[in-house]
Formats: sequence, C-alpha cells, structure tokens
Amino acid sequence: MPRARQALVILATLLISTQASMVLAEEEGQTTCTVLVDWDAEEHWDGGWNLSYDILHRYLVVFDPPFTGGDTPTSVTIGVEQHRDEVQIADDSNATFINAGGEIDIVLDTEPQFGDSVYISVSTDQAFCSRDLSITNWNQPMADHEITRETTWGMEGDELGDSIDFEGRGWQKRTGDILESNELGNGTLMLDSMNGTQGLILALNLETIWLNETYDGVELLQQDFEMRGNGSLFLNTNEEGTDGSSGFSVDVDVHEVWVLRSWQQGSSTERFLIDGTGWLSFNGGDNNSSGGGYGQLSSFYWETWDEDDRRRLQHLQLEANASLRLDGGSGEYFSFDLDEFRILERWEDGIREQQHSLILGGGDFGFLIDDEFFEVEVNGTIPVIHFESQGGETIAETIRVDGTYDGDAEGSFGLIRRIVDSGTQENATGQMFEVDKIENEFWFNVSATPIGPITEEWEAEHNLTYEYTVPQTDWWNRTIRYQYIEDNGTTNNEYPEYSPIIVQPQSPDANRIFENHISRETGAAPEILVPGDSFALVGNDALILSVEVMSVVDGVMDGHNVTLAEWIGDYGGEAYASGSVVNEGPLAGLLNEVYRWIQISFNENGTTEDLAFVEYQSVDRVLSPSVISEEENTAPNLISVGFREGRILTEGDSAHLEVLVYDFDTDVTAVSVDLSEIGLGIVELSDSGLQGDHTIHDDIWTALVTYEGLQHGIIEPTVTMDDFWVSVSEDASIEITNAAPRMMSLQFSPDSVIRGDTVDVSVTAVDGHGVESVSVDLLGVGGDLSQLVEMDGAWIGQFMVPSGISPGERAIPIRITDGDGETVIAVHTHSAGFPVDAPRLTIENEAPTIESLTILRNGEIVDTVHVPSSGDPITHLLEVTIHDPDGVSSAQAKIGRLAPIGNSEAWLLMVDDGTGGDRVAEDGVYSLLFDVRSTLPEGNMTIEVRATDTYLSTTPFNDQQQTLELEKLNSGGNGGSWISDNSMMLIAVGLALLLLIGVIAVAISMRNSESEW
Repeated sequence: MPRARQALVILATLLISTQASMVLAEEEGQTTCTVLVDWDAEEHWDGGWNLSYDILHRYLVVFDPPFTGGDTPTSVTIGVEQHRDEVQIADDSNATFINAGGEIDIVLDTEPQFGDSVYISVSTDQAFCSRDLSITNWNQPMADHEITRETTWGMEGDELGDSIDFEGRGWQKRTGDILESNELGNGTLMLDSMNGTQGLILALNLETIWLNETYDGVELLQQDFEMRGNGSLFLNTNEEGTDGSSGFSVDVDVHEVWVLRSWQQGSSTERFLIDGTGWLSFNGGDNNSSGGGYGQLSSFYWETWDEDDRRRLQHLQLEANASLRLDGGSGEYFSFDLDEFRILERWEDGIREQQHSLILGGGDFGFLIDDEFFEVEVNGTIPVIHFESQGGETIAETIRVDGTYDGDAEGSFGLIRRIVDSGTQENATGQMFEVDKIENEFWFNVSATPIGPITEEWEAEHNLTYEYTVPQTDWWNRTIRYQYIEDNGTTNNEYPEYSPIIVQPQSPDANRIFENHISRETGAAPEILVPGDSFALVGNDALILSVEVMSVVDGVMDGHNVTLAEWIGDYGGEAYASGSVVNEGPLAGLLNEVYRWIQISFNENGTTEDLAFVEYQSVDRVLSPSVISEEENTAPNLISVGFREGRILTEGDSAHLEVLVYDFDTDVTAVSVDLSEIGLGIVELSDSGLQGDHTIHDDIWTALVTYEGLQHGIIEPTVTMDDFWVSVSEDASIEITNAAPRMMSLQFSPDSVIRGDTVDVSVTAVDGHGVESVSVDLLGVGGDLSQLVEMDGAWIGQFMVPSGISPGERAIPIRITDGDGETVIAVHTHSAGFPVDAPRLTIENEAPTIESLTILRNGEIVDTVHVPSSGDPITHLLEVTIHDPDGVSSAQAKIGRLAPIGNSEAWLLMVDDGTGGDRVAEDGVYSLLFDVRSTLPEGNMTIEVRATDTYLSTTPFNDQQQTLELEKLNSGGNGGSWISDNSMMLIAVGLALLLLIGVIAVAISMRNSESEW
C-alpha cells in the first residue's frame, strides 16, 4: 500500500537520524548509555483452548558508540525499584540481566500496571545511565483531563466502487481514577462484490454509531455500544445453465438495523433488530420466465435480546407472496400463486408466546403432452392450498387439485387432502390422543384410451387414506394411525410404532454477536517515551499491538505547540498502525493522532487486488488542561452573568444561574460565584451538562440556584474563573426580585349564589415581608374593590356579586399586597408548595323575569280586550317588559284563540326591534300584534309569556301565566257597543231622513195634480 510504505520510510529515516540518550557522558567523546523499554507479549494457555497474554517486563540498555568486535560492557551493576500504591513491590532481587552483544537485557519478574513507577539504573565501567518511568494506560493520561477527538473511517486501494465513510466525535474525561470515553458518529457503508451478474451489493446508511466506556484505573467498569441504520441489500446467485437459470436473487429495503451491546460488572446484554421489505426471485423466475419463481417480501422482522447466556427475547415475522412459473410443454408456461406466506414466532424468557404459520394459495394450469404416438392436453385447477398452524397446533391442512385431459386419451384426475374430523384415537400401545382425521384421496379416471401403438399403459386409479395425526407441530412421528379404504369398501389399519413422540418446543439459546469487548488496542504503556522504546499492548486479547517509538518531534495539537513521540505498530498479519502521542506535561500518553489500517488481498481471475480499511483519529479540542505554558496562557474573561429564566425571586424560588466566559485557550476548568451576600456561599458552576447545563462546553457555565432569603434588589457577587494556570476574579451584578405574596387558602360562604347576593369570604396568605392588605377585586366585571380585615391569621369580609359577572364557576380575583409593596392578583393557592387553581364561586343563572304586561288599542293603553259582536277583527298590541342581566335571546307568547286560526297552541315570537308594532327598538319591551275576532267569548283568558336568555335559561312555568279580560262591544254595561253609544244621534238622523222623504212625496203629488187640472 503506497501510503503505508511512505510512512514506514519516513519513520525509519527519523529513527536513524535521531539520537536517543537519557544521560549524557560527563565529557564529550565518552561512551553513553540509554535505558529503553523492551516489553514483549507472553502467551499463556489455561490447559484448554483459552489463550491469554501477559507482559514480559524487560528493558534494553544500548550504548553509544556501540561495542564492536564482540566486546561487552564490564562491571555491570543493576538497580531496580518498582512502586505501586506507594508500596515498593520490586527491587534488585526481582531483576535478572544478560550482558551480551554489546547490550544489556534486564528482566523483572513483575508486570507493569497503571499508576506504577519504575526506576532502572545501570552502572558499568564505560557509562552510567538511569530512567524513571511512570506507567499509564495507552491513550489514557494519568492526570485529570478532558478532550474531544474526531474519527473517520475509509477504504483504500479499491477501484470497484466499495467504500466506507464514517465521521464521528468522541469525548474523553478523567477525574481521579475514573475515565469516561464516548464516541458518537454516523456514516455510510457500500460493498460491491458483483462479478458480472453475480454477487452482493450492500449499501447502509449508519445513522448512529455510539461507544461509551468507563474505566477505574485499567479496569473496565462499563461499556455500551450501539449502531443503528438503514439501507438496501442486493444478492444475486443466478447463473445461466443448459437447463436455464439457477440460483436466486434478493433485493431488500432495510428499514432499520439496530445493534446494542452493553456490558457492566461482568454482565452483558446484546440486542439485535432488522426490519425490511423486498423482492425475491429464484431460478430466474419473473413474469415472462419459463420456470422458477418470484414474489414480494412484504415484511421481514427479526429481533433478539440476550442477557449473558440467556435469550430473553426472540421474534421472527415473515410475510410474503410468490408466483411459481411452470413449463406446461410446447412452449407454454403458467403461474401458480401463493397468495400468503406467513411465519410468526415470538419467545419471551424461554416461553413461546406466539406462533403462527400460514401457506395459502391456488391457481390454474394447462399443458400439452405430445410424442410421436399420441397427444394429450391437460387442464386443471388448484382451488386451494391451505396449511396453517397457530400456538403450536395445526388448524388447517388442505390441498385440492382437479383436472381433465383429452385428445388421444380422455379422463380426469384429482387430489384432495383435508381435515374432516377431530377427536381421540389410540396409538399402537393403546394410549389415547387428541388427533385430526385427515382425508387423503387421489383418483385418475380414464374415459378413452389411445388407438394404435402407445408407449404407456392407461389405467384408472383411486386411493383413499385417512391419517389420524396429532395437531402438535413440535411432536415427532405425529401420525398414530393410517386407515386405507379399498374400492370395495373394505378397510385396513396401520398403527406406526413409537408414535407420537412428545417433544416440547425448544426455546432458543443465546448466541452472542460479540465475544469480546468492542475496543481498540489497550494496555500499560510508559507515560514518557524515548526513541527506540518498544512495548506490546496486551490489554485487549483480541487486538495485540506491538509499538515501536521512532522519534520525538515538535507538533501542534488544538492550536498549541506540544512535544510528540511518533510511533509505528503491528497487529500481526496485514494490520498496522502509526501515529503520535503527547510526550510531555499532564497529557503525556494521549494519542494526538493515529492511523490504523487492515490490508486484505483478493485474487480473482489471476489478478490480485489489495483493499485496506483505514481509521484515522485525531484530537479536536483540549478542554482541560491546557498544554501550553503559563507565559503563553491567556486569562479568561467574564462576558455576562444572569438567570436563564430572566429572574430569581425571594422565598424559595429556583433559577439557573448562567455565566458566559470567554477564554482564548478554551482551558477553563472551573467557574464559581460568591453568593455569600445572600447566604448561599460559593456556588460552583458546570459546563459539562451537569447542574442544568444545556450544552456541553459552550462556554456557558450553569448552576441551579434555590434562594430562600428575603433580600432583594441588585447584589454584586464575585465571579471566579480558573483555567489550568491562573485564577481570575471579577465583580458582577445580578438582580433578585421580591416574590409576590402567596394565597394559601380561599373559602366562600355560600359557594353558590346569584348576582346581587352577598358572599362571606375568608383568605389566608403568606409572605416573608408580611401581608399588608387583602381585597376582593371585582372591578373588572363592574363590581367593587372590597377590602378584607385580618382576624386570627385570616383575612375575612364580604362582597356583593355584581350583575356584570357571567354565570358558571368563576375565579374571584384576590388582590394581595405584602409589607414591601409587592402586589399580586391571585387566582391560585399554594398550600402544597406549588400553584393550583383556587376554589371557584358558582354564579347561578337567573331566568328572565316578566316585569309588566300592557294592552294597547289604537295607540292607547287599555284595560280590556274588545271583542267585536260582528264584522272585522279589532287589532290590539301586546307589550311585555322582560329583564335578564345576561340579555334576552328570545321572547314568545302563547295567546290561545287570540292567535291566528290554527296557531292557538303555538308560541308566537315577540319582537323588540322596532318592527311588527314594536314602538321602541331595544328597550326591553317585547311586542306582539294580534287581531280579536267576533267569535271570541267575553270573559277572562289566560295566556303564557316566556323568555330565554343567552345561557338558555327560560322563564319558570309558574311565572309565565298572564290573564287578559275580553269584553263584547254589544253586551251592555260598561263598555257598550258603538250603536248603543250613538243611538240618539242615529234616531235624529233617521227622523230627518223620513221628514225629507215626506216633503219630496208631497211636492211630487201636487205637481201631478196641477197637470191634471
């Protein structure tokens, strides 16, 4: 691989050109020596098949200039000290050495572990050197730190379209002995192994890849791994042969793939889920093929859940349909359909909770049998195929075939298999079992045979058998009896031995996906490295890495200058790694960057292709501590201080105190606020997602503060900001708001009233500054502000319910003012420490009232209704004054025989809109015109008047009754008719008319007599 070879050449050149020496000779030109780490991996078998690794604790002492000609150092003295947890565990007696070839090998009988310190000294006649080592874990600095890193995966050397792309971010933090590490990312995977038309294409979108680890020293306490994604899969094994295509192809849409592995304190949990749909074809089947089959995979779901060696859950669900293409001869083909194919099986904690299998289909067929002697055409139908089991028992087993053939030979054939009965039967030993009786019948009828030479015998055939089979699908040898029915009606029975064999359904076993932890290389390593050091990382048995340090260089990490040790590594086989590790300060031992690659060679068609999976990791940000010197450090600056909620109140309020800090070096390690002025002392804030912090490392430091005091106004706390090198304090100002009084209880007596009623009220309220006044505030609904008086800790008084308040359950506002002038309009109580709706006052809805009724005739108010003795009706106007505080929705009157004919029992609408005789619109007086007919009798008449308000309350029935007095005009007495009232005038007019007629008659008579004369 070109990149790998280039890296090796560069690193080898650096190794050759770098001088490594721990102790310089006292005089120039003298021999010097260097103590190098030379740890190796030792294999250990446990007597079985399990292999583990230990560290061969070895050091190599080299000299400069090197010894030549077989010379070796003389007068060699070795000094050794190894300490663990402040206790010395090794000294000179634990070390052996070999002096040969001009170098010295020193071997200790102990192993190096995280936190150990090792001191090695070597004294010879030629030189003296020593080395102090602090032992850390690979990529886990011993000092407290917090960093983020970036990770990418890729593929090199492939020209066929394969690819893997992954981008992730990681976080690592040590606090004391506890180290936490997280990685989260996403990517894509594309694998194309097609060779012509055959092979596999896999495309996955990895939405989530997450790894979390927690260490205590070198002990892994907890590890969680999760991967989730979706994509597609195409698999094709079809190949063309002399008899057509063979093999199958599958095209699947993978809707979800989920893998979870969690390990904690020796116990592991693994979960796996795949859900998808797709299409399948086998033996070249499609709509136009001559054989094979094809179909739609409508559901494929597989889920498992394993805890240690126990399978907690297994769920398989498969739903599909398929069409089979068959060769009918003479180039004709037909399809046979399986409309439904289902498999469902679910196990929970070793118990099969669900089981269902179904095969359902049918179809028609036809083909031609043709040879040199005869020709026969076959046609038939398969009405149904139905095989089904549920809960581990067969519930359907049906297949039917009906067909005919004609041509040189004629006849019919058929097959039927079905369950015809259920009951109990004896087996071969006489034991009774519940069974299904299955009819299995086949017939082949011949109605005409070929004429002339034939190569086959055509004979009719008929077989009828009954099988007595237990329904349990998990049992073996399920058929306990065969009953054969001969054509003449005789029967024969057969009882199979050892039938049935009772077998319980076997629960699935756990099958781990991951036998080992999902980890990269790990293990003990020196904190400070020297070119020439080599050591084996054996902490992960599945991934042993041999590391060789090539050089020490100056580099840049997160914008800071830092000393780095460059190294190369070998996993064995075709797997390698290289990178650089921090080689100074508190982050010594942290990988600055690393390349890991695994090379795979493919040999196809005589051509060798090399493919390499490559991972690259690098530190993104150093959050704590900073790796730069104090002189280069920039002190943090305070930007702002405030509360996320906008304010904090007195008397037990809680709010998130947020401090925005700017630091060029992004190495702020702690922020605190001195709130001693209000009794809260020094408050420590977090920028790591704790104490209510929203976003990790966004430079907003947060703490949840609860203030029980009474002091309010502007205070000036001191904010202290610490980075790795300095501590800076600045004054700030924040405001504390006086909390309003809180109503603890509210009582009304009575609690259900009408408008205008007087209500007794009792209120209890608390406030740290004392309660100054309490009043009932009904100004908003047209009422008064009713002051209450304090008596025995409660505020009591009365108020009148105003007419402007609406009916229903209403919140009554209580105005409370504390001793410091803070006022609140309270509609909640706080008796339980949190606000709840205060008790409501029920305002009952009064029905509309009928206040007065008036009759008008010819625009004048009258006391009675006049009934004409004959002739035209007399028009009257009925006016009713109606009142309701919520407004009248409608008014109606039922006026009996005063109403138009046919409406005596109808409710007639009254109006107040200035029409229909109404004199003034919207004055609350509702009007109704009516005509009085001569057919009405004289006397009193009861009518009904009712109204409905906007809340649908109607005038009570007893208040609807009203009485009118009806009077006939010719009835005499008070209020006589018009003729009787004007009788004298009528007589005088009549006499005058008679006199006039007499005068005219006399005059005519005299004129006639004169003419005669």
